[in-house]
Amino acid sequence: MGTQTAVVYAEPGRAEVREVPLPSLDVRPAPGVLPRRCDHGVIIRTLATGVCGSDQHTLHGPGAAPGMVLGHELTGIVTEVGRDVERVSVGDVCSVPFNVACGRCANCRSGLTSHCLSVNPARPGGTYGMGEGFGGWCGLQAEFALVPYADFNLYVLPDADQAGERLLDVALLGDVLPTGYHAALNARVRPGSTVYIAGAGPVGLACAAACRLLGAAAVLIGDFNTERLAHARTVGFEPVDLSRGDLADAVAEITGRRHVDAGIDCVGASASGLDGEGTPPAAAFNDVVSVVGPGGAVAVPGVYPGGGAPLGVRLGGIWSKALTVTSGATPARRYQDELARAVLLGGFDAGKIVGATAVPLAQAGDAYARFAAGAGRKFILVP
Repeated sequence: MGTQTAVVYAEPGRAEVREVPLPSLDVRPAPGVLPRRCDHGVIIRTLATGVCGSDQHTLHGPGAAPGMVLGHELTGIVTEVGRDVERVSVGDVCSVPFNVACGRCANCRSGLTSHCLSVNPARPGGTYGMGEGFGGWCGLQAEFALVPYADFNLYVLPDADQAGERLLDVALLGDVLPTGYHAALNARVRPGSTVYIAGAGPVGLACAAACRLLGAAAVLIGDFNTERLAHARTVGFEPVDLSRGDLADAVAEITGRRHVDAGIDCVGASASGLDGEGTPPAAAFNDVVSVVGPGGAVAVPGVYPGGGAPLGVRLGGIWSKALTVTSGATPARRYQDELARAVLLGGFDAGKIVGATAVPLAQAGDAYARFAAGAGRKFILVP
């Protein structure tokens, strides 16, 4: 078997580029188990693969193993198809949703592909490149990748040339753009809404882009990172520097009221590292709750740890204002058709909004380090 260039977990907090085996439709499920043929899968040659905040979580998480290929965002060209694949053909340019989903179980049939019952023996839901706890599926930050259940999972882009011309926009269809859109819908954003978003990273900006697409009247984005806040302003949103004064005062200065209709927490538990020591893990979430008005909705695409770790969530604010709160991984495949049309037919400039920046795959380690340091960019790795 030949080798390819890929981004792998090297040690806690560090990714590096190495040579790894090429993927194959002959899959070895576990050490010591004979390979089986993945006849429902395809091999894809990578055109673009993104660096995500969840990759940073993986670098510091307990499920990462040395040499494990990272990444779960992929746009590429199909080079080989399994015997049972009927809808997808060699040469198709496709977007891969980050959820690994069978398309056959009860959850997949209901659209909850984020919690497929068939692809992860540990629990419902599988994701590429995040370790055994997410099903053990190989990551996508490589020159080639295996995608199972291809007929169901893959979104085939209708015009390959157009997809190539808009690659930095199309590359967002696998994760960050559906995640932002899902959060905006769950926060009940509609024409005329005012929205506060915690976190001006790529997911926060994608949420802001989705809020604009849904007709929001004012979109405020809070962060401590001045580079990210400056970028948010340049693409038309209202930045809120959280190091300066009271959040409700800032909201009132922009909207004329001390509350908003909808709130979205795009930070998650990493809020503890935004403004120094001693910040409770749920600080960003609590900020969102504090400025959403009575009867409003809060969406939480930001990642929080399982296992019952204390987070410091202020449930009283949720209860007293009768807020609706939704959370969890996005069922990305549900939204790819409409978002692809918005990008390719409607001119939705998502790449510009999130600061999509192409970086050679060979420089992935540097991209990871820059992202971890708070660079105001969404890095897209290109072989």
